[in-house]
Amino acid sequence: MSDDLTITTEGDLVIPAERLGKLRGLPPESIRIVRLYDDLLVCGQPHPGERQSPLFYGDLRLFHVGELMALIASMRRDGRLSLFVPYAQKTVYFSGGEIVYATSTVEDDRLGEILWRRGFLTLEQLYEVHDLVTLQKKLGAILVERKLITPRQLYEGIKEQVLEIVYSAFHFHKGEFLFVDGKVPVKGRVRLDAGTKEVIMEGIHRMEEMTRLEEFFPDRGMLVVLRPVVVDARLGEPEKHVHKLIDGKKTVEAIIAESHLGEYEALKAMAKLRRVGIVDVREQAVDEMHAESPLPTVMQAYSRMLRYIHQTLKAEDPGGELRLEGYLGSPAPKHIKVFLNVGFDSNGRLDTDTLFRNAREASPDDPRGAAMEALRGLYDYAVFQAMDVLDDEACDHMMAKLQKMRSRLDSEEE
Repeated sequence: MSDDLTITTEGDLVIPAERLGKLRGLPPESIRIVRLYDDLLVCGQPHPGERQSPLFYGDLRLFHVGELMALIASMRRDGRLSLFVPYAQKTVYFSGGEIVYATSTVEDDRLGEILWRRGFLTLEQLYEVHDLVTLQKKLGAILVERKLITPRQLYEGIKEQVLEIVYSAFHFHKGEFLFVDGKVPVKGRVRLDAGTKEVIMEGIHRMEEMTRLEEFFPDRGMLVVLRPVVVDARLGEPEKHVHKLIDGKKTVEAIIAESHLGEYEALKAMAKLRRVGIVDVREQAVDEMHAESPLPTVMQAYSRMLRYIHQTLKAEDPGGELRLEGYLGSPAPKHIKVFLNVGFDSNGRLDTDTLFRNAREASPDDPRGAAMEALRGLYDYAVFQAMDVLDDEACDHMMAKLQKMRSRLDSEEE
């Protein structure tokens, strides 16, 4: 969301006149609002056929992603296909029906992860440049500038990134889609080695294989354990990488998250390890389930609550959100290393990736405990500051919303 859009504590969205674009001057009755999961589509052409750029909107329970892409390819359309599911959005760009680019809000779809998977970078090199990335300076440009990768490797990495985003979208069965017809930006587009029809066929193949893989791991909450036997098997790099993560305490879901291989590749690696008899799975005891709740899930929950507080302060007392950012610059002494180079973006999102990396370095024996203790301290401080700034009505509204969010977190947190 742009910095100059404001959300009130009641959830109302205020759009300044200069940001309205083609909606400016239209009577309110001609403006239509459609919900796209967490997003809203504000449309100034309520009657079919009156839009300058046609759009196609619907439910993924009725249209499969492969069908949508095949339709766009057969019509040789230009435009962007956005797929909306809870906590994720993926957008695929088409030119003449051919896929030329894709974006995603999912961490495993980031360019750095793709370059690491391809073997172009080490995780250490990726961490070194992480804090140098800005809106003006992209990761790829920094890596090439520092000669950590070649321009050719960057190009191959971007093509791989586009394909992985597209392939992963085939697993969406619930959600909503929006295709907006029109020319797509020239910057960033690539020419894939396969045409859209071939990409669709591969996407369907992966989806079918994913179904078979999930038969090996029907419950993502089961523990992955090493078998007490010596097996002589030839393993690829993904299998070796996943094998190192298996300690008998991590669940299938946790290993997928920590591997950074993406769901499909991580499950393939674990499935091979299980097929050759190196690993097995078992159910968790009740106390294990309580103690080992996936940290990424809990961190995301805290991040959502902190974002809500940040944006509430920004709406009700512009500048009040700086109190939270000030805490990150001068946290409790025991949390200084964990919050090093951690900040909020303009939309109130906390950089939990850097926070957890710091926790691993500051407390290698218990990074989970260090990260959660620091997050709880920041959350408690944020709530106190919000209660100090907001009037009674706004404060009550905020606390009621946080209570609902906390009730979901309590089932995941220790």
